[in-house]
Amino acid sequence: MLTLWRAVTLVALLLVGAVAFAAPAQAACSSQIVGVDKDGNLLYKTVCDGEPTDPGGGTGGSGGPSCTLTGLQDYCIGSVGCWSNIPAAVPPTAAEEAGKPSPEAIWVYQRCDEDDGHPLSGYSWRETTGPTLGELAQQAFGALATPAFSIGVNPPQQAVVGIPTWYWVDPAGPADISGTAALGVVAIGTPSGIELDPGDGSGTRTCPWSVSASAACSHTYVRSSARQPAGGDGVPSYTARARLLYDVRFEINGAPLVLPGTPDALESPWAEVSVRVAEVQALVTRAP
Repeated sequence: MLTLWRAVTLVALLLVGAVAFAAPAQAACSSQIVGVDKDGNLLYKTVCDGEPTDPGGGTGGSGGPSCTLTGLQDYCIGSVGCWSNIPAAVPPTAAEEAGKPSPEAIWVYQRCDEDDGHPLSGYSWRETTGPTLGELAQQAFGALATPAFSIGVNPPQQAVVGIPTWYWVDPAGPADISGTAALGVVAIGTPSGIELDPGDGSGTRTCPWSVSASAACSHTYVRSSARQPAGGDGVPSYTARARLLYDVRFEINGAPLVLPGTPDALESPWAEVSVRVAEVQALVTRAP
């Protein structure tokens, strides 16, 4: 009877050492490899912050899977959930067998809930010597965690119709972010900008990266927020949103790694802030 193993990437990682999957900072738990059973199945457990990562102790990881796992899905490649048959339940055809790269190669099937731009599902030959660089790059990308951040607004108490309102972000961490995989493969995210939605129906726009009060990212409201729902302070407000944008590159042991099909951008989750907007009217009188 063929055995459904946990994942192609996890099997490969076992060959180079147990590796914890990191994930976005808002997650609390991660999957850790702990061994192999008598039938060759990978054994793993879920470890949450502060718990040991192995029987010998240690500290827990800071995140869980970088995607939402549903159904049979058991691991993430970037933000995509996947599962695998190793070996595949359906054997290769004669033509596929003829393309076997080595006597040790295994015919496997991988199924992912991917978007059209990242076709990850299908049958393929996998060498038993370890993961491909492309797989490691995807794992490193999945380990990128964007920092929590707050949105700065000026004027701080109340914006005014017709006067530019400034926006900036205050990330809780360094500007560059990184995620690692085995064999020295690292994904590095460099800030590229801020995506802003002022909340008044004008749509989103991309601003330069700004972490202090300046006019680099601004919006001029044309209507007051008088008819909007009440914000956190009970006053009618617009709900403005912003998220962090990153350019992504890859390295292997400190050297640039360029691979076709790997992601080159990353966005953080949205953060929100309530913005009160007043309309100021002036009364002009003429002296007698």
